[in-house]
Amino acid sequence: MDKLLIKRQLITHVRNAATFYPIVSVAGPRQAGKSTMLKQAFPDYQYVSMEDPDIYALATSDARGFFDSYTEGVIIDEAQKVPNLFSYMQGIVDKKRTPGRFVLSGSQNYLLHRNITQSLAGRIDLSTLYPLDFEEMGQIDSWDNHLEKAIINGFYPGKLTDGIPGKLFYSNYIKTYLERDVSDLVNVGNITTFRTFLKLVAYKCGSQLKMTDLSNDLNVSVNTIKTWITILESSYIIFMLPSYHKNLGKRLLKTPKLYFFDTGLLCHLLGLNDEEKLKSSDKFGIIFENLVIAEKVKYKAHRHQDPDMFFFRDSNGLEVDLFEINDINKVAMTELKSGKTFKSDFLTNMKKLKDIDPSLSMNIVYNGEENIKLTELEVKNWRTLHS
Repeated sequence: MDKLLIKRQLITHVRNAATFYPIVSVAGPRQAGKSTMLKQAFPDYQYVSMEDPDIYALATSDARGFFDSYTEGVIIDEAQKVPNLFSYMQGIVDKKRTPGRFVLSGSQNYLLHRNITQSLAGRIDLSTLYPLDFEEMGQIDSWDNHLEKAIINGFYPGKLTDGIPGKLFYSNYIKTYLERDVSDLVNVGNITTFRTFLKLVAYKCGSQLKMTDLSNDLNVSVNTIKTWITILESSYIIFMLPSYHKNLGKRLLKTPKLYFFDTGLLCHLLGLNDEEKLKSSDKFGIIFENLVIAEKVKYKAHRHQDPDMFFFRDSNGLEVDLFEINDINKVAMTELKSGKTFKSDFLTNMKKLKDIDPSLSMNIVYNGEENIKLTELEVKNWRTLHS
């Protein structure tokens, strides 16, 4: 039986960008399927990886020789590992601005972004490929039969199409991540502490990030915690949801909330490896919230849409899970509930804010079967999030 090849939504944009820009870049976490998608998008291109020792040696010792060997029509994977390539690339494309000449991919956005902004501004199209979004997951039969199963299985394409058991996949993922990415950026003596930090961050999921708490828990400096958080963000393990700051009160809390891009990895770090354990966990509601918010981030990124997403919370404890600004500058409020029954008290906080600003719309995303659409309220099952 042939392995399922999932068509990624981003492929349309990447192919189109390569008809205008000499350099196309796709960043994203390890195992998100970047190389597979790019080989599919550009089947006639040469493919080289900076994780190949021979290629790395050539690129680092003789960049001109490297580009003589790969003049154009080449995919360069893990390009951020050889920063000096970017300056050479700038000179090459300035002499001959052939569209789609180089395609770059990388799993460390911090390094890749820094080098791009210095050398390739105006010459490059930037995209991010995340783990599968719900629409892409629709190519996998019965992926959404059970909410708990979907959450634990996660959204990394290789894990799902190869049928790799979750514990095996995520244990190896963390090991590989620590050895390949983190060891380049963190003092080797701190790797063990960094592992503990990763688990602590999972426990903070869905809450406002407090650096001092993590610093005290691990007995490391706040600056170290800030650096480690940046590493997790730049390698697409976590993301921050900012606080909404418009005119709904002067005492808004501005610290962002922390979420994981993949719920399977989150559950692995929390030790929630089976459906019953997840369902009975006091983290279930927060993990469901994480599922929906991460899905919206992935879905919009894969379609090159501006996320414009926030949470709302003020100093009196009035809170709404999600605020989204749409194309016509209208704001939609959404509460995210893991239960199967709609309750009117889900609307309490949103109604208070709607009294202040009547233009706000109200939405519920839950695990119930029934979708309800009223004049000022829409209730959706999580599976129909984008319908």
